[in-house]
Amino acid sequence: MTETADVVVVGAGIMGASTAYHLARLGAGRVTVLERDTVCAGSTALASGGIRHQYANRLGVELTTHSIVTYERFAEEFGVDPNFRQHGYLILVTTEDELAMARKNVALQRSLGVKVELLDAAAVKKLCPYLRTDDLLGGTYSPRDGYADPYLCCTAIAARARDLGVTIRQQHEVVRFVRHGDRVSGVVTAAGTVEAGAVVIATGAWSGVVGTLAGVEIPVAPRRRHKFITASFPADTIPMATPFIIAPHAGSSLRREGDGILLGIGRQGEGPSFSTEIDRSLETPVVERAVHRAPALADARLMRGWAGLYEMTPDQTGIVSRVPGAEALYVIAGFSGHGFMHGPIAGQLMAELITKGRGVTMDARPLDLGRFARGEAHVEPLTFV
Repeated sequence: MTETADVVVVGAGIMGASTAYHLARLGAGRVTVLERDTVCAGSTALASGGIRHQYANRLGVELTTHSIVTYERFAEEFGVDPNFRQHGYLILVTTEDELAMARKNVALQRSLGVKVELLDAAAVKKLCPYLRTDDLLGGTYSPRDGYADPYLCCTAIAARARDLGVTIRQQHEVVRFVRHGDRVSGVVTAAGTVEAGAVVIATGAWSGVVGTLAGVEIPVAPRRRHKFITASFPADTIPMATPFIIAPHAGSSLRREGDGILLGIGRQGEGPSFSTEIDRSLETPVVERAVHRAPALADARLMRGWAGLYEMTPDQTGIVSRVPGAEALYVIAGFSGHGFMHGPIAGQLMAELITKGRGVTMDARPLDLGRFARGEAHVEPLTFV
């Protein structure tokens, strides 16, 4: 069976759902989303949902500046409460090198209109009395930031896309791309062929693999990241309105998740892998680091854990781009742990690129795939893996 569409989007995570919604909103015609599993069944659902302005490069700050407005007005636009908890982001500073970088980053962020403070250790203690601060030089704090529920948000965006006429086909894995010379003209699933005027790869950590099906190279690799959640923990010890706390030097994080505490950790130096099996050997270090930073957590009990995949690019920055050498093929992927955060604006930029030929809401050229070949990539150091 052969179907036709104006645009086919491969993948129904936050990037695919957002792209489809904005395509429909901009009148792109018949939009079909093909998902090998179900909507939000991949990495988006496993994300910690952080939304922050604190980046070391202008691009990351600008992406959040646009995206955070969507999360603040989410219920109005999509009819669903996203559980956006704007309790701030606190990035701890442990070393002199981190302090020098923090000063530079705060200056950049303030120049772009971000409300952010560089706190000394005493101010960190005042903000979060439950933290150990005697080994800190301080921290950077942005009060407008916070976290939302990735599953609620992604499925709500997909539902609104459907309301606008988008077709979403679940359990439809793309197994091949249709190419005529340098032009991609559709995709093939077990159910048949879908011919399209444009095809978008929005498959997260799997985008590099999917790209090979189209005969193109997309430099996106999977990186495993773990989350552990504690049983109910008293709010009079660690308040419900606590910031999302990042400890870059330790490679760990903590924030509230309902009645419990969500702890994040990655294994430094771990190579690319599609494995989402829980590495139980990380339970000891994640507990040790959490208790070191918040001693009251010695009384907490780990309840469960899970692992998801970051979609890493060489410069730890996303891709929203045409694919060179493959006419009518586009890719939106590689946001390196920031996909949920930047999904709303990234999808809008992709839709603008397809319908208007360029990003209109903001300059999307720094997200171009060709930057790697041109040597124009600039690493975003505030990526916590």
